[in-house]
Amino acid sequence: MRMRTAMALCLLMALPMIGLAGDDKSTDKADEAFGVPLSELVARVHKKTGKDFILDPSVAAVRISLSGMDPERVDYPMLLAVLRYHGLMTLAGKEAVNIFPERDARQLPSPVLTADDPKIGNDTLVTRVVQVRNACAAHMVPVLRPLMPQFAHMAAYPLTNTLILADRADNVRRIADLIEIIDKAAPGKQNCEPPKSGS
Repeated sequence: MRMRTAMALCLLMALPMIGLAGDDKSTDKADEAFGVPLSELVARVHKKTGKDFILDPSVAAVRISLSGMDPERVDYPMLLAVLRYHGLMTLAGKEAVNIFPERDARQLPSPVLTADDPKIGNDTLVTRVVQVRNACAAHMVPVLRPLMPQFAHMAAYPLTNTLILADRADNVRRIADLIEIIDKAAPGKQNCEPPKSGS
């Protein structure tokens, strides 16, 4: 009994020392979790690449969590990956790269493609028109739209049996591949005419 009491007292006396020793680490973790200001991160990338950036006012105060990564090591491709994780997007203009929230993406001008362009980076916002030959484009929308993020867009234009996609290039490539697979598997040209009113 005395032995247990003595051990308990020793543990109680050691607790404040353990707490003090862990304070520095917990402070570091708190600082790390709080993140780096986006403006500061962008300024570092500008210094490395010479690219100019314009930050949407709504994202100017955003803090970016790098999870222990050294901000000095962040280059342009890494910046794009970090922005994607934080729900932000870029659109490269002639003068500068614009950074804005994903929710505004589909209203902004982006390259319009009718075929894949391998020179376009994965994180680039694109609009692509996909011609569907055998299957019904309108029938694909409820099947494929859930594979796209909320900010993205997919719509069918029945008169030409085409699909319009707006999203990051890598996901547009994936969806276009799925459209091609579905289209090839379709049993001949399908009738996609909308039902007549009153029928």
